Amino acid sequence: MTTVDPVEAGFPTMAGVIFRRLNRPTDDGVVSGLLNAALVADELPHRISAAQIASWLDHPSRMDPAKDWLMAEADGKLIGYCEGGWEQDNDGGRNYGVWGQVDPSWRRRGLGTLLLHWIEARQRTVAASHPPEVEKRFESWTHEAEIGRLALLESNGYTVARYEFEMERDHLDDIPDFPFPDDVELRPATEEHLRANFDLEVAVFRDHWGAIDDSDAAFQRMRTDPRRNPALWVVAWHGDQIVAQSLNRIDPDANTDLGLRRGWVNSVGVHREWRRRGLGRAIVAASLRVLRDAGMTSAALGVDAENPHGALGVYESCGFKVARRGRVYRKPLEWSEPG
Repeated sequence: MTTVDPVEAGFPTMAGVIFRRLNRPTDDGVVSGLLNAALVADELPHRISAAQIASWLDHPSRMDPAKDWLMAEADGKLIGYCEGGWEQDNDGGRNYGVWGQVDPSWRRRGLGTLLLHWIEARQRTVAASHPPEVEKRFESWTHEAEIGRLALLESNGYTVARYEFEMERDHLDDIPDFPFPDDVELRPATEEHLRANFDLEVAVFRDHWGAIDDSDAAFQRMRTDPRRNPALWVVAWHGDQIVAQSLNRIDPDANTDLGLRRGWVNSVGVHREWRRRGLGRAIVAASLRVLRDAGMTSAALGVDAENPHGALGVYESCGFKVARRGRVYRKPLEWSEPG
């Protein structure tokens, strides 16, 4: 049974609802269940396992699960929660994440607003201990299908800072043959080179909009992600240097629940000095063949809508089409209600 902590100063109040701290590991599966119920309600083709939640919470980076999470219960059932954490943005600013979920049966009762205001207050406390000269802003990510979340954020002063695309290839037939440069060799991924894979991912995404976590905790999350399967990765080498990669994955549990055989072309990256040589297209096409040979019949990926390195065109040339859009919302951390 979940242990409910006494009410703490600063917690919200709502009739019939108990607010408490995160209780691990019991809450790992409970949070997974809540998130998946919301994904079903919003008709989003994703699922999140308890093992994924555990991997995230076992290796926190710039986030304290004991202080930055708040749980909401009614009649012994988790009906909502929120979480925080911050990231160092590639533009030099800091992004203070505000995120959470409300059980579909409890939406439109004000619970989401209470959770949002609590995590904003918590993040202001965290930010107060950081250098004052750094630009600070709240940040929240959302799918456009999450109508309630869009309305909540916009009514609380958030504006769209960026769009994201989720792209799909609904079959794995007719995969184009984009060759690799002659001086590049594909080699199987190994545990020995896992840190090199991580380091290339960090280096590549430092050139992108937003933030990339280069901490050891992020590396440990990569190691313990239950979806990690290096046999699906495509890694291109020039001598003793990794110059391009795609850390592809399959989520069997999600596929079973959704009735899919879908693989993900994941974390596609080309070293800065090797761009504009066709490596991106070659890596993606090779990834599609790997997923097909693993028994998949479709593929998906996520991409920044304004990626400056031509990623959208690369994916379209490999047969992907935009299936869904997401939004990144931000507002200044010191924002206050007009009037």
